[in-house]
Amino acid sequence: MYNKIKTISIMLTCFSISMAGTGAAVGTASGTQLLIPTGAKGIALNSTYNASVQGVDALYYNPAGIAGNANGVEAQFSSQTYIADINQNYAAFVSNVGNGTIGLAFNTLDFGSIKKTDAIDTHGNSGKTYSPNFSVLSLSYAKSFSDRIRFGSTLKVINETIEQTGGMALALDMGVQYSHASMPLKLGVSLRNLGSKMEYTGVNLETDNTSILTQASNIPANLNISTSYQFGPLDLHYAFTNNSYSFNESAFGAEYKVDLVGFDAWVGAGMNLLLVEEDDLDEMYTKNPFGASFGAGISTKLGNFNFGLDFGMRQSEEFGNTSVLAFNVGF
Repeated sequence: MYNKIKTISIMLTCFSISMAGTGAAVGTASGTQLLIPTGAKGIALNSTYNASVQGVDALYYNPAGIAGNANGVEAQFSSQTYIADINQNYAAFVSNVGNGTIGLAFNTLDFGSIKKTDAIDTHGNSGKTYSPNFSVLSLSYAKSFSDRIRFGSTLKVINETIEQTGGMALALDMGVQYSHASMPLKLGVSLRNLGSKMEYTGVNLETDNTSILTQASNIPANLNISTSYQFGPLDLHYAFTNNSYSFNESAFGAEYKVDLVGFDAWVGAGMNLLLVEEDDLDEMYTKNPFGASFGAGISTKLGNFNFGLDFGMRQSEEFGNTSVLAFNVGF
């Protein structure tokens, strides 16, 4: 079984590298809401703990991690203040079923009310508004093949709608986690957002005499290879992400765990670097839009229930800081 998992990991790596994008591919993908991370701890650690993430947090980062769910059922609800007054609302749960674990997540963006303009009313003085609907529905399954190897996959339905025009695509995530037998070392590989193209259709693209045809575009697939090493209460994380429609990334994270009386707490931070190979691109394309990240969380057990509250934040000079608050419950 170990050889099979290793073979799958190598195949996923080779496939993703063959799809790797360059600076010319930046901004050409659809469904880019798939790249907005979820969960406060993942954001605080800058998406670096894919090798060790477990439970409901793993649904976005590495589906193999949901097989490490320590509770019978675990749920998470979070709200993120994203860029340009956009809010991300997220709800997810995982449950142990038989020899495996299933997970379900729903992620949606709230754009608020936007003034409706047209060729005549260019400033939206009519008072009419609209609100885009961008959402991702995910269904996951994972299984532990031993005490050291987990494998999981996720099926996603991506939907984007603006008034009566929209597009839909399907995507698949696959992930592997491996724990070393004698060292506090963990490895993780996840291939995310491998799926169909998205093409937009609807009556808003039609005029009296013509109908505008849109070109189908790919969704932003990526491969993440990560490792975690534990020094007592301190976990160090590193992750490399091979992006198909943006620059590759190298990220570092650190998490310190504290055992208080009746409470478990953590504090963490992270940072990432864009790996730009081209020298002739304008700085507006190559500048990293997000800087350092940090966060903290606390959890406690009351009877058969576990409750936790996490906070994470990412710095950004271009868009202002983004933050997320996540509430977790398990039983």
